[in-house]
Amino acid sequence: MKIVKPAPIYHEGGYRAIILLHSFTGTVRDVKTLAEHLKNEGYTVLAPSLAGHGTGPDAMAEVGPRDWWQDVEKAYDNLKKDGHDEIAVAGVSLGGLLSLKAGEELEDIKGIVAMSVPMDKDSDGINRRLIDYTRNFMKFVGHSDEEIEEKVKEIEEAPMEGLKDFKIMMDEVHGRLTEIDVPVSIKYGEKDAESYRHSAQQIYDELQIDEKHIKGYSDTSHLMTRSREQETLFEDITRFMDGLPWKR
Repeated sequence: MKIVKPAPIYHEGGYRAIILLHSFTGTVRDVKTLAEHLKNEGYTVLAPSLAGHGTGPDAMAEVGPRDWWQDVEKAYDNLKKDGHDEIAVAGVSLGGLLSLKAGEELEDIKGIVAMSVPMDKDSDGINRRLIDYTRNFMKFVGHSDEEIEEKVKEIEEAPMEGLKDFKIMMDEVHGRLTEIDVPVSIKYGEKDAESYRHSAQQIYDELQIDEKHIKGYSDTSHLMTRSREQETLFEDITRFMDGLPWKR
């Protein structure tokens, strides 16, 4: 089976623009329905396809946080070139982490929605996520159990080079939360691992801004944008976006 990297999602709408960022080992399909919802609410939406994602474990092994951040910067620059001077950012998991980083480093960010943001993940934990992805991906494309386990063993013996950088980026983003000066909405699934609830609360506590919100969703696990409560989540995100201090 030939696997083609998912194309970025781009919906040209109103002047107000939103960058949507997907999860680690996920694809833009994570945020496709949310992108369509926000488009229907009058927003321009751009969801970049993060480097290495969507085409298998070998591609993932060759990339890291620097590549993913470049994708965010490119999306930001492209929206600016298209005349969108005010941009909000929303993401889930890795995408939520990158959204916070955007608020720390990019100009003219109007607001941030950070969902299921990881914290205190060690390299082994990140590598286990990659191994789970490898098994699921290779099974999906038709590899034998023997081929899958051979690849898993390879990853265990030689983890992806970007793992340490991923951990460094995670720590740096959490360590610079006081630099964010725009509204932030923090969301987590109550059926997710307990660490994500702790992460959400720590982010909320560390932010030194007046307009910050935190909410847990009782019937939601890690991939919030594809959960049973996505309709409520999307409505909450829209309400937050509509309330940002846009100039137009």
